[in-house]
Amino acid sequence: MRQDVADFVKGCATCQSTKLRTNQPKPSLYPITTELNALSFKTIVMDFIMKLPKSEGHNTILTITDQACFKATLFLSCKEQINAEGVVALYTQKVFSHFGIPWKVISNRDTCFTARFTKELCQILQIQQNISSAYHPQTDGQSE
Repeated sequence: MRQDVADFVKGCATCQSTKLRTNQPKPSLYPITTELNALSFKTIVMDFIMKLPKSEGHNTILTITDQACFKATLFLSCKEQINAEGVVALYTQKVFSHFGIPWKVISNRDTCFTARFTKELCQILQIQQNISSAYHPQTDGQSE
């Protein structure tokens, strides 16, 4: 009888679409690899420690961690309402003067935050960004 029930469930579309999955597939990991002879703060990880008690008007800490070289972390106080432009301002004031432009930025924020961060960083550093779409020779015919 057990085999008959198993065969019936395997062949029934309704049973297959509504049965519970007890073994969820694990998402693939994208490990952060370190490079040989890495320079400090060229691969950085940004995160926020939020919902802290107010201290001098700040209630959040922006952490910037050197992923590749020393594993050092910088703690920068800010407000919870900080946006990408504010993060860039903090970065250029506190980190850029010592370590320069990062080669890789890892953040658990959404892609809009990352795009605004990159755009604002380029604007402050007077780097001209000219982003094109893939397979459009109208923008970048030479490389296409």
